[in-house]
Amino acid sequence: MNINALLNSGTSGAQGGSTSASKTATVSAASPLLAKAGQRIQSALDASSTQLSKFGLLKSALADGQVTALALTQLSSTASPEAVTTALGTFFKTFNASISAATGAANSAASTSASNSAKRVISDAKSALRSDPVVSDAMKKLGLALQSDGSLVQDAKKFATSLASDPAGVRAALASVGKKIEALNARELATSGTVGAALTGLSQHNTALTTQQKALKAFEQTASA
Repeated sequence: MNINALLNSGTSGAQGGSTSASKTATVSAASPLLAKAGQRIQSALDASSTQLSKFGLLKSALADGQVTALALTQLSSTASPEAVTTALGTFFKTFNASISAATGAANSAASTSASNSAKRVISDAKSALRSDPVVSDAMKKLGLALQSDGSLVQDAKKFATSLASDPAGVRAALASVGKKIEALNARELATSGTVGAALTGLSQHNTALTTQQKALKAFEQTASA
């Protein structure tokens, strides 16, 4: 018997014309079912809340990554080597933080659909950096490479050599990578995007579980009275 059927049947019994003895018998019979239903709801709510929190972290990480990616497109021609290096380092850090957050969201077990959405964020990032030849060439110039888990590694010596020999080319390469990731993160975070839609679905599921939990507790209080 599902929770809604249990509540409906219990409520009609409590409100009908049954005797006190029959009410007591009904409540006693329903108690084990109520306890199991409560445990199932609490377990589902705990898992859903954990995944919702993980997606909140992913949303924040993608927003940070969007800002640092945009910064790569705004480096001026007079930017110092130190400023250029810092901009790339900050982007590098936030990009990998996004991949780590997506992995954490994918590994939480509340919703297969949401987990798949988090995995899609990783695959989308890989595709964005691999599918465009201009971006692929830019990655090489910057000494950046994708690992199998979607995170970036950098050959710092190669980057330093490129920056010293061709600072304009390095800025152009940074702009190419930044533009691609800024646009990608904006799509993921949009209401209809992968992360935006997943957050909406998880929030709605959490609300439904909380409503069921409140209804069950209210029924238990009414029945015991």
